[in-house]
Amino acid sequence: MLRSVGVVTMCVVAVLAAAVAAIGFRAHGAEIAAATFQGAVPALALRFAVTPLSAPFCALLAILTTAVALWCMRRGAPGEPLLIALFTAAMLLVLVARSVALFFIAWEAMSLVSAFLVAAHHERRGVRRATFTYLVVAQTGALCVLVALTLLAMAAGDTSFAGIAAHAARLSPGLRDTVFVFALLGFGSKAGLMPLHFWLPRAHPVAPASASAMLSGAMLKVALYGLLVVTLELAAPGPSWWGLALVAIGTVSAVGGVLYALVDHDLKRLLAYHSVENVGIIVIGIGVALLARSAGSSALAGLALVAALFHTINHGLFKALLFLGAGTVNEVEGTVDLERLGGLWGELVWTAPFFLIGCAAITGLPPFNGFASEWLTFQSLVGGLSGGGLTVTFVFVAAIAGLALTGGLAAACFVKVFGVVFLGASRRIDARPAVRERLDASTTGVALLAGLCIVLGVVPMLAVGPLAGVVGKTLGLVVLPPPALPVLPVTLALLPLAGALLCVVMAARRSIRFVPTWTCGSPVSAAAQYTATAFSKPLRTVFAFVLLPERQRRYEMGSSRWLPERISYRTESRYLVDEGARRFAAVILRFARRFRLVQSGSLRMYLAYALAALIVAVGLAR
Repeated sequence: MLRSVGVVTMCVVAVLAAAVAAIGFRAHGAEIAAATFQGAVPALALRFAVTPLSAPFCALLAILTTAVALWCMRRGAPGEPLLIALFTAAMLLVLVARSVALFFIAWEAMSLVSAFLVAAHHERRGVRRATFTYLVVAQTGALCVLVALTLLAMAAGDTSFAGIAAHAARLSPGLRDTVFVFALLGFGSKAGLMPLHFWLPRAHPVAPASASAMLSGAMLKVALYGLLVVTLELAAPGPSWWGLALVAIGTVSAVGGVLYALVDHDLKRLLAYHSVENVGIIVIGIGVALLARSAGSSALAGLALVAALFHTINHGLFKALLFLGAGTVNEVEGTVDLERLGGLWGELVWTAPFFLIGCAAITGLPPFNGFASEWLTFQSLVGGLSGGGLTVTFVFVAAIAGLALTGGLAAACFVKVFGVVFLGASRRIDARPAVRERLDASTTGVALLAGLCIVLGVVPMLAVGPLAGVVGKTLGLVVLPPPALPVLPVTLALLPLAGALLCVVMAARRSIRFVPTWTCGSPVSAAAQYTATAFSKPLRTVFAFVLLPERQRRYEMGSSRWLPERISYRTESRYLVDEGARRFAAVILRFARRFRLVQSGSLRMYLAYALAALIVAVGLAR
């Protein structure tokens, strides 16, 4: 009963989000369908409105909510759908909020409900620690967002976004830059930008798969929407250094996220690091748009913003698909540890091909949707090289190199993931018989996302056309997508297919010899298969200057917690952030041990402390 109520509520919220998206795409002005609830305090007025910029995010929210609702009909805990419905409603409220008070209330509701989702298995110590980390980051980020919006409202003398936007051109440069820094800290921490990403790989492994799909697929994008509202509307126009900063931060996040993912062997934590990577790619597009807008290059600004919005939708689709697939794997095998998985295609006959589509999409292979948006991002970076100075050229060249490196490492990472999890023989210790997966509601939800990844890759203009209209209304210009985009994904996909067909024809004309697998004379068994650690070892060696030396650790299955080194049995990488945290903790503990001398345990000493404090207080009072 509880599951059914939650699923129905999710569907209702999805319909509302779809209706808001339809209104936003058809809007001709900055705001339509506005409603204001004025209370006793004018500064706390609640204003609702639909804007063209919120339309793509509402459309993505509607799609993901529908797919997750279908998945939750057969999988997950019975209470998850209702919490996810509340979470989705809070995100929708953020997207239609057009006043400071309503935006902050909706933002806090979104954060608190998502914290309950992360803490679903609160009986585990690792889950409680991850939830605490998430709450600290969320509340610190919320404070930064509140400061940014409050500064804007005080300068404009109005708490509505329309009033703030009307006053944006008269902001002083110092106040404008201060608002940008606070907005970047607040929205960037929620979106998972480096170095404020550390809550993501802690929260995702412990959250249910359906919650992870909405956290990564939707909530991170809502944070990026907030950043867009501030930089394109409330504090616009910004100086060129805003764009340069975002391009640099996005490049670091993209490369760093994929490197961390490459050496991780927890499937859900690996996907969380790829969220950091793809958010970085989106922020690169936003940065190019801001830089081009400040330089007066409207065509480049429009192209870059279309690329950012298109990749926002694409990442939401394939990341939700991969998280739901990981949830299915976890329910079947009881673990998401890559070292214990293998040979699942024979059992998950529907999830496996859909998961393969998600892997191809996230690595940017044509003709899937990830390729089209990343290609547009490349085009915007290349277009920005011609009109900038030495600093802009250096940053853009670094971004192009970083984006290319990110694509290659992502491909290697997901070859590892899919090959280890779904191909080969099962590494299962028990001998329970495999049960073939049936086509039901949960697989239908995953199929919906996989189908959209294919459709938006083969026909990218289905999304690029409406997004170009949104960008045109937001920036006040006409956006013309590249003419090669409609046919490029299919053309590039046909080239390797033609080569593969040629190889098949040539092999058929020759005599093919089939021999057993050679394992140096030993019996062929599941233990002889490549492991995730062995696959990533060469790349981990190449990037050893980023990834610190390995330490022996043991992963406690299901708790996302590393146990002490003395009981380890497996090798993993220790990352820079973890090493820095360890050293900081060691310094604090050393200071605490020395300061413990003041706790002598003597009652007379404590009375002397109290007397000394009294004397100091009396002296200060005089």
